[in-house]
Amino acid sequence: MHNDEVQYYASPILVKNQQYFATLTNERLIIEGPTSREFKTTAILAAHPTHLQEREPAVKIVFSTPAGQKEMIWTFPCDPAFQEGEQEAWTDNIRKIIGDNPLAVPAEETEDARPDITKDIVIETEKEKPKPSETITIIEARPEVKTEEKPAGEPDLIPGESVVISTAGVRIKHTFFTIYLTNLRLILQNNAGKIGREFAISDLKDAAELESDAGEPEIALSVGMQSGLRQMILSFPTKPARDAWMSELQAKLPAHRPAPKVEEPVMPERIGTFVPATNEKTLVTTPNVRIKNRLSVIHLTNTRFVVDSASGIVGEFALNTLNRAVRMASEIGEPGIALKIGSASGEKEMHIVFSAVNDREAWMDALSEVIPDRTASAIPETRDYSLSHVTPQKPVHTQQISCPSCRAMNHAADTYCSFCGAELHPEPVEEHPQRRAKPEKVRRERPPRAPKPRMPYNGSIMGFITRPTDAFEYYCRDGVKQALPLFLVSGVIWSVITVLFLAFIIPLMLKLDKATFPIITSLSGNPLLLVILMLMLFILWAVCVLLHGVISGGLSALLEPGASFGESMGVVMRSSMTYAVCGWIPILGMFAASIWAAVCAWKGIAASQDMGQGAAAAASFVGLIVVYAVLICIGVI
Repeated sequence: MHNDEVQYYASPILVKNQQYFATLTNERLIIEGPTSREFKTTAILAAHPTHLQEREPAVKIVFSTPAGQKEMIWTFPCDPAFQEGEQEAWTDNIRKIIGDNPLAVPAEETEDARPDITKDIVIETEKEKPKPSETITIIEARPEVKTEEKPAGEPDLIPGESVVISTAGVRIKHTFFTIYLTNLRLILQNNAGKIGREFAISDLKDAAELESDAGEPEIALSVGMQSGLRQMILSFPTKPARDAWMSELQAKLPAHRPAPKVEEPVMPERIGTFVPATNEKTLVTTPNVRIKNRLSVIHLTNTRFVVDSASGIVGEFALNTLNRAVRMASEIGEPGIALKIGSASGEKEMHIVFSAVNDREAWMDALSEVIPDRTASAIPETRDYSLSHVTPQKPVHTQQISCPSCRAMNHAADTYCSFCGAELHPEPVEEHPQRRAKPEKVRRERPPRAPKPRMPYNGSIMGFITRPTDAFEYYCRDGVKQALPLFLVSGVIWSVITVLFLAFIIPLMLKLDKATFPIITSLSGNPLLLVILMLMLFILWAVCVLLHGVISGGLSALLEPGASFGESMGVVMRSSMTYAVCGWIPILGMFAASIWAAVCAWKGIAASQDMGQGAAAAASFVGLIVVYAVLICIGVI
């Protein structure tokens, strides 16, 4: 409890045969036990003494919750002689806290089903109004109360609170109150001068004028509770008092305030930074598209395909470079498109991942209109490509004639060549038979030799050192986890072959003397020393390659914001396969393998991370230089 909170009563209780400890304060009802709960005192509607089947004293408490009115039965784990005292103490203290609640549920009503609070207000009003005969009797019995008289003892107001209007002798159900309306709340004070109930202005939803069957002026006030909207009928002693209250309530309640004017949001003129050129028509535009783990906005116009981002246009491609569009799915099943784009360096594939299937289908329809021939005649990726030679067209019938100048085929009825404009039927020139010129020989140019077709990369492991560009484009999504097995196998092969060469081959080739080189010559006879040396070389090699990968991955992410650190490090780890191929060669093998691995990493980073050649080379070779500098400093080299 905080400093301003006052405790009224506390004792152990039983709820469904489970013991709890209940504490009642001026603000909360706290129940502590296996599962602790607390309720505001404003949510307590009523507390009634009752008895169980064994005549055990109990207390029934009615709460207002968002799901409706809920009941809780308390019994007391004390001596039977004190149970009735506990029952009376809890009932009196709870009633003292909640006061005369005009919305409280009577004791006889709690036994039956609760009325539906969402029913029509008119039906609930008729249910709560007393009978005409009872109303007349009550009006004759109560004394005349003037609205101008101030009640004896106004309620305590908080700083900044002021009374707007007050009226005494207002009847709610069968109890008379003096009601106050301040700038913050509605207060109901009973005849004893105690606050029976209070409501915040925000809890008052609506107010309507009514008249009872006996002609009493009334106001139906709708109050928002946790369990829903409830209605309270206030019967005023005079009509002017009712009218004055109605005027003040209409000025404060939200149902009677004019709705504020909401300005229509200004729609953006365009999405992204792309602006179409003059006479350029945008076919489809889609935001929040992922390309290489980067969110972009893509546009397709009648002239180009544009990839846009918050910092500007990332790339644009002419429509004649779009070769093929195929549906695909990402690693987690998101809809996407694999778009083949031709360039001077060859055909590349761009993976576009959409957030919805409808966006993907809209782009497939638009791309099918732009590149219908290419998508229809696309060759499956598993089929081998072949090159064919183009030969000059031969005349298929006698209605065609060859041009005497350019040898192009034309229709026999044409006068001039449609290709070069020369005359197809020149008039023959009579020459002297002896001086007739010999026809010039037409030199036929040989068709250029077709280049040898390159076999497509099929995903082999040797491609990481023989064809790094193709291999890393094929495995562009692989990171450290996928490259780890090949990395470990390469290091084991290198360390084992290096130690075997050092122990068995080099002493025979160089004819080393045991007295001059005792350590090297003793390796062949000590298997434990061989294993220890293999393990040491493997650990040193792994640390150097991983340091190279960390530096290259960090530089690639720094030079290209879209590059992935893990994928760049995986490229360096796969490139370390060169050590298993040539790193075990004595003297020059290590240097050749490290430079070869740096070149493969350069090509792999450029292909998999879509980086420039200069940035990829810097990321790869700077890491190698740092590794050699560290080895020189610690004295290994």
